[in-house]
Amino acid sequence: MTQSELPREVQELIAQHITSVEQLEVLLLLREHADREWSASAVSEEIRTSERSAAARLADLRTRGFLTSREDAGVTLYRFDPLTDTLRRAVASLSQVYRERRYTIIDLIFSKPIDRLRVYADAFRIRKDDSDG
Repeated sequence: MTQSELPREVQELIAQHITSVEQLEVLLLLREHADREWSASAVSEEIRTSERSAAARLADLRTRGFLTSREDAGVTLYRFDPLTDTLRRAVASLSQVYRERRYTIIDLIFSKPIDRLRVYADAFRIRKDDSDG
């Protein structure tokens, strides 16, 4: 399956919301255990990343509408609870495709930053002014 053969909802979800493989792993972990609340510490242990990075990913996913959160004794706890059924279905589809075509999904995620970086770099490209000669 090539990137263009991925379900449209998966392509759109990745394009609009997924910025890294780590973020995807956090999202899918919480989806898989939707009945559980997760702290950044617990997520970091589960996916073997730093607690700081896990906290940033969790906060971002909450901002994007995938997770809810609450405070308990000074610790923020997160749970998979998308704002819309559309997001819930898209994540379910992404989860299925990721199990079947992990490398296609990873390739799609890694192809995004280069496009954004190219646009950013182009903004600073020095162009010859027509009046110079």
